[in-house]
Amino acid sequence: MSQMVVTPLSDALGAEVTGIDAANLDDATFGRLRDALHDNIVLAVRGQALDPAAQTDFTRRFGEIQYHINSEYKMEDQPEVLILSTEIIDGKNVGIPDAGSDWHSDHSYVDRPTAYTILQSVIVPKVGGDTEWVNMVTAYETLSDEMKARIDGLIGIHSFNRTRNPRMKRPTRHQNEAEYYAEISPPDAFHPIVRTHPATGRKALYVSPRFTIGIRDMIEAEAQPLLDELFAQFANRDLVYHHNWRPGDLVMWDNRQTLHLACGGVIAPEVRRLHRTTVLGEIPF
Repeated sequence: MSQMVVTPLSDALGAEVTGIDAANLDDATFGRLRDALHDNIVLAVRGQALDPAAQTDFTRRFGEIQYHINSEYKMEDQPEVLILSTEIIDGKNVGIPDAGSDWHSDHSYVDRPTAYTILQSVIVPKVGGDTEWVNMVTAYETLSDEMKARIDGLIGIHSFNRTRNPRMKRPTRHQNEAEYYAEISPPDAFHPIVRTHPATGRKALYVSPRFTIGIRDMIEAEAQPLLDELFAQFANRDLVYHHNWRPGDLVMWDNRQTLHLACGGVIAPEVRRLHRTTVLGEIPF
């Protein structure tokens, strides 16, 4: 029997899990792990070394795999796995070097966003490469009653296209960034600004600087200042967990309750490499 131990990592959110082998979990222990994920929002399972196939199998226990819209950095023999890496070989990026460089919830730019994201650490740099998460349940709960009433029923507009988002800088990995985003970006997705978790019933803010570009049926002059007020809410460091990656970390999180941010700061020749899998979620409500 697995002796799973769950220990809080911060007052904001997050917990450390020890005593299990994620590749060999009985159903009862997996159920406890999933419940702990819902309760703590982020779990750092220590001492794991899942190869891409094992990580894919583990991810499928949570639900249907969700594939990234960009095939450029999917693993050739395991396309369920997206490579996040600062490695450069023969002048080319091995994986996405700046994935998660702005606060976001994964795949919120499609009709059925990600439920869970799972990252296996492969190469951990000595300095840099940390990740942060913000508790969007608490972000909502600590809003004023006036603000809660103001955003009740509002629908956010989400887009992958950075060229339509004045808050975002554009990376320079592609020869023509405008053409790249126009070609790869799916149609806009429309999600409630306050969403309800299907398992816990908790409400959370569901907006991000990276993907939320407006509010449906609201003029820009009103929508953008309102979004700025909401973004300022989760800038509160009391709502944030900061993670220093360790070798063997398998970190998973519930995208319906949090945003995350890759902090960067890896300096060559140091390398940061993670393998990412994602689970398809429901239409937000």
